[in-house]
Amino acid sequence: MALRHAGVIGWVTAADPVQREMFDLLPVVSPADVWCQLAQRGAVVGGALIAHEWLVAAADYLLTGKRHPDGKRGTPRCTVDDLEAAITRRGRGRGAAALRRALADARSPVDSPYETRTRLGLVAHGLPEPQVQVPVETTEGRRHADLGYPSRKLLIEYQGEEHRSSRKRWLSDLTRVQLFQDAGYEVFLIGADDVDPDCSALAARVRRFLGRETAR
Repeated sequence: MALRHAGVIGWVTAADPVQREMFDLLPVVSPADVWCQLAQRGAVVGGALIAHEWLVAAADYLLTGKRHPDGKRGTPRCTVDDLEAAITRRGRGRGAAALRRALADARSPVDSPYETRTRLGLVAHGLPEPQVQVPVETTEGRRHADLGYPSRKLLIEYQGEEHRSSRKRWLSDLTRVQLFQDAGYEVFLIGADDVDPDCSALAARVRRFLGRETAR
């Protein structure tokens, strides 16, 4: 029997080729196969197909290990090979084309879906793909920017709700931006309004900056 609960969509199938894992004493579908199931119609509320950008964001999440306080990352939930194998198990049907397209656009490490959407949005507007987690050598050691074009000295930092509501995070961000600037980088601070409904204004701003750098 499919699970019935508010906000939960469940279905029963004997044809879905999945790998199962154990969570304590509970058998569960592997993360890679759950990602594949997202590409099926009916996997989201309303019965629509999940948008490409969100399928990519889910893959980015699975490929990105959790960041620890010391800056190191844990083991990611999936590898690219895990996702490839899960797609292969499904054959040619049930969203296989959408999954392969999403996997081709997936990157790691990526720390938020808005970073994914920003990256895809800039590419959709004809810009080169920005690098993720750009390493920057600063006077206080190596720091990583969310996105950027390091050869053009441009960094893009997404500011979510936590950046506004947490005083500690806000002060840390101020220091972080100053370190990037002292290292010679231009820093674009962006929020949700720069991504929703699309990245057209941000893309125009990035294009102007890259154009000036090229002319210079």
